[in-house]
Amino acid sequence: MTTRVEIMNDFLAINVTPGKTIQDIVEASGSALPFGCRDGECGTCVVLIESGMEYLSDMTDKEKAVMQTIGESSPKARLACQMKITKPSGLVRIKY
Repeated sequence: MTTRVEIMNDFLAINVTPGKTIQDIVEASGSALPFGCRDGECGTCVVLIESGMEYLSDMTDKEKAVMQTIGESSPKARLACQMKITKPSGLVRIKY
């Protein structure tokens, strides 16, 4: 079973299995979503989850600290390099 991930800015849709990171998905799809450190420390890959937050891993302490440091307070905001798909049969819509 897969979850559909839509990267709205790039008009891309990818069906992926749970366990994949959003970074893996973006790199495999050819999306233009930018990454910096790729380790959840710089905040370059902040995205907004328009729908499907329930299919993603919980925010880590590192991710929370970076969001606070960069002043991002939207409940929809996440770091693409830190999130993983955790459940099948869903839809996750991402904007960057």
